[in-house]
Amino acid sequence: MSDEDFEITVVESPKIEPDLPREKLLSLVKLLEDLGWEKSRFKRYVSTALRLRNLEKRYGKTYISLVKSYEKLSSEEVKLRYAIDQLLEKRRRVEEDLKLYLEQRKLTLELIQRLEKLIVALRERGLDLEDLEKALNVLESMKGAGYDLNELLGKLGRLKSLEGSIKELEERLRIKAEELERLEDEKRKLLKEIGEAHGIYGDLEDLRRSKERAGREVEEVEKKLEESRLRLEKVRAELEELLGRRVEISQLKEEVESLRRELEELRSERDRVAAELSELLNARNEIEDIRRRFGEYREKLSEIEREIANRQSYLEILEGEIAAAYAILKIFTDPQGVEAEDLEPLVEHLQRILKSKRGELPALKPLEPHLLNRVRDSLVSLIAPYVKSEFVPRKVFEKLEKELRKLNERRQALEEELASLKKLLESKRVEEIKPSEPKLEAFTPEGKPVELKTLGRGRRFRIVCPACGSSAIIGIPIKEELEELSAKNYTLKFTCGNCGRSFDLPIDVLLKKLEA
Repeated sequence: MSDEDFEITVVESPKIEPDLPREKLLSLVKLLEDLGWEKSRFKRYVSTALRLRNLEKRYGKTYISLVKSYEKLSSEEVKLRYAIDQLLEKRRRVEEDLKLYLEQRKLTLELIQRLEKLIVALRERGLDLEDLEKALNVLESMKGAGYDLNELLGKLGRLKSLEGSIKELEERLRIKAEELERLEDEKRKLLKEIGEAHGIYGDLEDLRRSKERAGREVEEVEKKLEESRLRLEKVRAELEELLGRRVEISQLKEEVESLRRELEELRSERDRVAAELSELLNARNEIEDIRRRFGEYREKLSEIEREIANRQSYLEILEGEIAAAYAILKIFTDPQGVEAEDLEPLVEHLQRILKSKRGELPALKPLEPHLLNRVRDSLVSLIAPYVKSEFVPRKVFEKLEKELRKLNERRQALEEELASLKKLLESKRVEEIKPSEPKLEAFTPEGKPVELKTLGRGRRFRIVCPACGSSAIIGIPIKEELEELSAKNYTLKFTCGNCGRSFDLPIDVLLKKLEA
């Protein structure tokens, strides 16, 4: 390898004799002094010129062409950056449109779900969309005729609630009638038991008469007891009399025994009458309890009948109002088809209103608010999806779906174009590769590596790589070690830290540089 293959510069160079003649050098120094240039300024000028020269050697072009290429690449980079900004802005707008379409799609899906729920609810009630459409037409015509739809819907709900209340009252009436019949059976059973136990048959009046008869019997027994008591007093008086005189003991004993028997008979009779009297008194209490319960059930039954009559009157009035509303609706929708029978409910309703205003009929009380709200909410839940302004038809939804698919395809194409532009920009941009550390190694003639003992302790040289043109400053061994390596025919290999290629470094060239 010749000396021209490497460009080796000593960094800490000794005094070197310039290649220029001394006269030219002195004239250059004099010219600089005459111009008043500073040495530092001249050094910067010379280093800049050398740097430009190195660039021309490295790329094989003149400085002007390099500047033009750089300007061209800069303009292309600006254009690419502008195109990237435009694409990013388009992407942002596309994402906003996509977000808007997704929100609209979400609203559309919600409305479709609500419509599906409405159709399911109609099917559960045995209806379809045609029935709902008819109901809407009727409500619209009634609203056009000047009627208050909320009031009419409230009356319909009231009618439904009244029908339910009537059914409930009828059920209660049936239950109360069964309970009353059960009480009658208990009453008959109790009278039968009283008859079997005491020989008293008949209804409550017969029991009362039996009670009075038993009372009279008790009074008679009490009279008999009183008579027996008087007889006892008389016997005691006679006994006292006898004690004062002589009598036969046998007669006295017989008299006492007979009195005892009569007393026992009276006591047994009294016990029997008392037992019958207590049984009659218990039966009387039970009968009074039955009468009281019978009266309470009779009052409840009368209240239920009054409530049924009141609800029936409400029902009749509502039926009249509905018939009148239907007549008015038919008058406004089909005046030619109105018949006399259609006007009769309207006339009756107007007469009822007139009598109510005059005070001939009692004014009707309004129904409970919760019944009206319940009917209103149910009708609103059925009709609301058809009358909302944001409802999206199926055709519009399909159009939005198609446009959304187109936007997705366009977004993917823009992303691919943006990726290709980024790759192009990266290929145009000069990337700086982080260089590795340059290496200096010694090898024997057989190719075995040898350790350099004084590597980095000698002079420092700037070595320019002939392959990539990059320069590196590296410390070489001392002069004695270099002479020893040259004597043994060892070779030095320099590995560039920028491109990684290795080249032989002549030892004799290094020695010449050191000697110079």
